[in-house]
Amino acid sequence: MGFLLKHDSLGLIFKVEKRLGRGDIFEINSYFADGTYEQRKFHHESFDGMGALLEISEQWSGDEFRIPSFNLHSPVSFSSIRAGILGLIEDLRPSQTQWKQFQANATYTPEHVGWRIFSQPSSQLLREHARKNKVSLTVFLLWLVNTVAAEHLLAESQQLCRWLLPVNMRKSTLECLSKQNHTSSVGLQFSRSDTLAELERTYRHSLNKWRALATQSIAELSAGLGENNLYRLARLRGERNSWMGSFSNLGVWNFANARHNDHWPIAIAIAPPAGTPCFPIGIGVITWQGHLSLSLRVHAALVGQNHQLPETLLSSIVEAIAKVMGKHPEILFHSS
Repeated sequence: MGFLLKHDSLGLIFKVEKRLGRGDIFEINSYFADGTYEQRKFHHESFDGMGALLEISEQWSGDEFRIPSFNLHSPVSFSSIRAGILGLIEDLRPSQTQWKQFQANATYTPEHVGWRIFSQPSSQLLREHARKNKVSLTVFLLWLVNTVAAEHLLAESQQLCRWLLPVNMRKSTLECLSKQNHTSSVGLQFSRSDTLAELERTYRHSLNKWRALATQSIAELSAGLGENNLYRLARLRGERNSWMGSFSNLGVWNFANARHNDHWPIAIAIAPPAGTPCFPIGIGVITWQGHLSLSLRVHAALVGQNHQLPETLLSSIVEAIAKVMGKHPEILFHSS
C-alpha cells in the first residue's frame, strides 16, 4: 500500500491553510465487537478519508480491504462538459454566508466534534425512507442537516446555502492503494426552503464529472505556483469567501467475512476537518457493516462560548430524522 503520487496538490493546499492558522485534522472513530473503542487522528495534508482508512486497516486483521466504487458518470457531450465548466465558474464565485453569530478570527481547534452511529435496523429504515422519497441517502441527510444548521446558525435573511461536496477521484488500481489525497469537489448551492425533490434535482445537476475534473485541474495548477504564491491566494480567498461547510459521504463498506472478528470494527465514524471559517461546518457520513454514522465538526468561529454546539446540532438532527420517519432512530454509539 505504499504507492504515492508524484505530488499531492490538495495536500499542499492543506499545508498552506495551516500556515494561515487553519486546520486539517480529522479522526476515525472505530468500535469493535469486543466492546473496545479506538480513535485515530490524521492530517488531511497527508491523507484523504479513503487513505486514512487504508492506513488504519493495516492494524486490523481478518478481511481484505476493498474501496467501494465511486464512479461519476457524466456523458462526453457538449451539454455535459458545458454544465461542468459553468459549475466550476459558479464554485469560484465568492460569496459571504450571513450567520447569527460569527467570530472570523477565532482560534482554530479540532475539538468541537461529535457523532452518532445508528443501529443496523435504523440505518436500513433511513435508506428505505430516502428510496421512498426517490432521493439519494446523501440528499436526504444533507437536507436534514442543512435545515437544522440553518435554523440554529443562519441569519434569517440568508436564504442561499452553499456546500462543498468532496468527490473521490481514484481510478486506477495504484490510485486505489494510495493513501494521499485523490479528492476533488463540486459545489452545491440551493435555497434553505427547497424541498427534498428540488434538492435532489440540484444535486444531480451539480454532481458532474467534468466539474470535478476541472476543480482538480485548478488545484494542480495552483499547487504548481509554489507554496508562497499559494499562500497569498489562499489568504485572499479566505477574506472574500464563505460557505456553509463540507458534506462528505464515504459510501457503503461491507465485509462479510469479518462479521465475527473482534479485531475488525463493526462501526466507524469519520469527521471532516472544518478547519477554516470559509467552510465552518464539516459533515462526514459513512455506512460500515450496515451501520450508518453521521459526524459533525464545527469551527470555533461558530462555536463561540457554546461548546455544546456540536452535540446540540446532532441531537436536533436526530430529532429531525425521527420527525420525518415517524420513529425515533436507535443510536448504537455516540460521542457523549
